[in-house]
Amino acid sequence: MGTYENSRRILEALKEAGVDLMASVPDINLKELIDLLYQDKEIVHVPVGREEEGIGVCTGAYLAGKRPAILMQNAGLMNSCNALTTTALQFGIPVLLLVYYAGDMGDNAFHMLGLLTEPVLSGLGIKYTVMRDPSRVKRDIATAVTSAEASKRPVALVLTRAVL
Repeated sequence: MGTYENSRRILEALKEAGVDLMASVPDINLKELIDLLYQDKEIVHVPVGREEEGIGVCTGAYLAGKRPAILMQNAGLMNSCNALTTTALQFGIPVLLLVYYAGDMGDNAFHMLGLLTEPVLSGLGIKYTVMRDPSRVKRDIATAVTSAEASKRPVALVLTRAVL
């Protein structure tokens, strides 16, 4: 299955899980999914310039009754640590973090990002799943959204090339 089909699968799973607002930061690896978000009429798409801005957008959206998510690269996860800690974690905001796994095994670029992604999520106390199997996308997204809502905390899905 190609990038477009996998991105469509992710978008449909987000909608089925009740996500109705998605902030995103531009990234070439997420282009297909971001393009689909621009076209979609069911999920409110809020493009942002920085990841910490997206955490603020998601926080406000949650407080207004939305079920938010943010789409970013793992470098952006590092950028958003302060916003995650002082806002989403401190005030119990259940936001779904969709994080592209640059520097994953087999990726010859961004080696340090790949090494630090999972330890940073663990250090923040954020539950996460590394998504490697396209056939599990629907289940992984539904489980993560349920976990975020039940715990009133951010939950991360780390997206590998295989699922994109």
